[in-house]
Amino acid sequence: MIINMTNLNNMGIFQGFEDEQAHTIAAQLQQRNDEIAKMKKKQKPFLRITKIAFKRIILNIEGEIGGWDYLLEQTDWTKLKNHYGVRFVSDDRKRVFYPDYFEVDSEGKFQIKLNIMCSNKELPLQTGLYDLVLFQKYPKYENETNWTKDPKGDLLRSGTNLYRLRYDDDGYVQEKKLLTQEYPAFIDETLPHLCNNLVKNPWNFKVNKTKFSWLHVLSNEDMDTARFQLSVNYMPFPNYGVLFLHHKLRLQKIRIGLSTWKGNIYKDIADFKMWTFQKLNCLFQKFAKHEGNIILFCSNARAEIGGNEKFIYDRMLERNLDKKFQFRFDFKNNINTNRSIWKMIKFDYYLATSDVIVLDDYYPIIYDLKYDKRVKVVQVWHACGAFKTVGFERIGKKDAPHFNSLTHKCYTHVIVSSEISAKHNAEAFCLSEDKFYITGIPRTDLFFNQSYREITTEKMLECFPQCKGKKVYLYAPTFRGTNARDAYFPFGAVDLEQWGQLLEEEDAILILKMHPFVTQHMDIPKNYRDRILDATDYREVNDILFLVDILITDYSSVIYEMSLLRKPMIFYAFDQHSYEYSRDFYEPYEETVPGKIVHDFDELIDCLRNGDYEYYKMDHFIQKNFAHTDGKSTDRIIDQIFLDKKR
Repeated sequence: MIINMTNLNNMGIFQGFEDEQAHTIAAQLQQRNDEIAKMKKKQKPFLRITKIAFKRIILNIEGEIGGWDYLLEQTDWTKLKNHYGVRFVSDDRKRVFYPDYFEVDSEGKFQIKLNIMCSNKELPLQTGLYDLVLFQKYPKYENETNWTKDPKGDLLRSGTNLYRLRYDDDGYVQEKKLLTQEYPAFIDETLPHLCNNLVKNPWNFKVNKTKFSWLHVLSNEDMDTARFQLSVNYMPFPNYGVLFLHHKLRLQKIRIGLSTWKGNIYKDIADFKMWTFQKLNCLFQKFAKHEGNIILFCSNARAEIGGNEKFIYDRMLERNLDKKFQFRFDFKNNINTNRSIWKMIKFDYYLATSDVIVLDDYYPIIYDLKYDKRVKVVQVWHACGAFKTVGFERIGKKDAPHFNSLTHKCYTHVIVSSEISAKHNAEAFCLSEDKFYITGIPRTDLFFNQSYREITTEKMLECFPQCKGKKVYLYAPTFRGTNARDAYFPFGAVDLEQWGQLLEEEDAILILKMHPFVTQHMDIPKNYRDRILDATDYREVNDILFLVDILITDYSSVIYEMSLLRKPMIFYAFDQHSYEYSRDFYEPYEETVPGKIVHDFDELIDCLRNGDYEYYKMDHFIQKNFAHTDGKSTDRIIDQIFLDKKR
C-alpha cells in the first residue's frame, strides 16, 4: 500500500511542518508501511505499536500483535499467552533486559510497562541501542541477560530465527542450534510522531542530573528496517554518596575504579614505549647517511610483502633497479600483533636510516616520529578510489583522529588514481594536493596484462575447480565496526539456503570472500557446499575477480578493480542509512556505485535471477575514477617518486 499524502494531510499529521519536512515524514511512514507489508507477505507475526508514552519513569507501550490470526491457527490463545514474551535486545546481543509487565489479550492487543530505573537487574538501563522483539520462550531464556560474547561462541539472528553458534579455532561453524524465533516491532504506519531526540516528544525521557550525569531514553527507528528501538544514553555520577551503601552500586564503583586504574597503567606503559622508540629513533638518525638509495617496504597488516608494494618491488627488480637501490622489509600479521623487543629496535633503525619509506595502510607508530627532510614517506594505500571517508574527514565520528593528531601528516608522496581521489584524500589526510601523484594504482596494472590474466585465471581454477564452465557469483562485502579489533559482519543478513536454491536453478557457483578483518566464517549449508565456496582465507581478492561473472558487494573498494574488467555488479546495502551515519561516503552512495542498489535479500535474489544490474552506469564510473587505463601505473610511480623524473 502506498501512503497517500493527501489523506495524511487531512488527518492533520503534517500540520505545522514545512513541505520538505512533510515529505520526510511521509517517507518514514511509507517505510514503516513497507516493512509491515513484508512481514504480512511472509506470514510472520510482529508487534504493531500504537502508543508510546512516559509516565514519570515508567515507559508504557501499547499495540497489537500483527499476524495474531496466523498464530491462533498454530495453537490456542492460552498457550500463545504463556509461550510468548517480549524483551529488549542490543544488536551485538551483549545486553538483554525484560519489561516489568507484558500482557496480551485474546484479540492480540498487548501492553508493556518498563521502569527505566530498575529493569536492568534493579539498575538503570545501560547505554546502547535495543530492539524490541516478540519471542518464543525457550529453556533458561532468562540467562541470556548474562551471556558474554567470545571468539568461539555467538548468537546469530537470521530473519526471525535466533541461533546459538560454536566456532572452531579457525573461525568455522562447528555447531549450530536453533534457540527460538524473534519477531520485530514497528510503530504503526500512521502514528504521526517522528522519532527524534526532542525533550517535548512524549516518546522520550531526558534527564540531566548534573553536568556530568544524565539518563536519556529515546524512542528510535532503525534507519534501514524501520524496526522500533530504544536508544539509551546513561552516564552515572561517579560518586554515589549515601547510595554507595547499596551493595550493587558499591561493587560497580569498585569495578569502575579497578578498570580505570588498570587502563591508566597500560596507557603509561604505552607512552613510555613510544618515548623510548622516539629517543632511539633520534639516536639512530645520527648514523644515517641518506644518500637516497635505501628503500624500506613495510606494512602493519601483512605478514609479507603484497598488494601495491609487491607490484612496485617486482617491477623495480624487472628494471634492474636492485643495482641502484638497497631494499629492506618489515611486515607483521596485523595491527594487533606485538613485535619482540629486538624486532621493534630493528624496525626503529630501519625507519631512522632509510631514504624512502613505503607503506600501504594506516600505521600509527610511524606518525609520531620526526623525519629528515631528505626522507620520502610514500603512502601507496591498499585500495583504489575515494569511496568511504577516512582520516580527518571523519571528524565527529567515533574513530576519527584527534584535532591535533599527527596521523597521516608525515606523508611526502601519496599515489591516487584520479583527480577526484586526490581532492578527497587531501582533505582526509590534511595534506596539500601537490603531495598527491595521479599515477594510477599498481595493482590495477594486471587488468591490462593479457598474459597475467590467463595465468591467474588458470591458477584460480586450480584453487576453485568447481567454477570451470559455470556462471560464478562473488559476494565480497566489507566489515562492520571501526577497526580490526571490533570488526564483524552481520551474517544474518544473508540467506545461503535461498541463494543455494538459485545456484541450483542456474547451475552456478557462489564464492564468499569476507574482509580480512572478519575472523569468523559464514555457515554454508551442507547441501550446497559444492556450490558455495568460502575463499575468505585467500588473501588477494583481485585474483578471484578473473573467475567472476557478477560481483555482489556493499561498500567495498573492490568495485574499482572490478570496473576495469567491465563486469556487472549489484550492491546489497541492507544497512545503507546506518552505515552512512557511522562511516559516511565522500559523495552520495547512489551517485557513486556503478550498479543497481538493493536493500532486501529477496530483492537481491530477484535481481540476480532477472539479470537486473543497471550496467549503464559503468562507463561514467571508470571515466571519473581512473585518469590512466593503460597498465603503466607502476612505472609512473617508480619514475616520478623513486627516480625523481618530472610528472
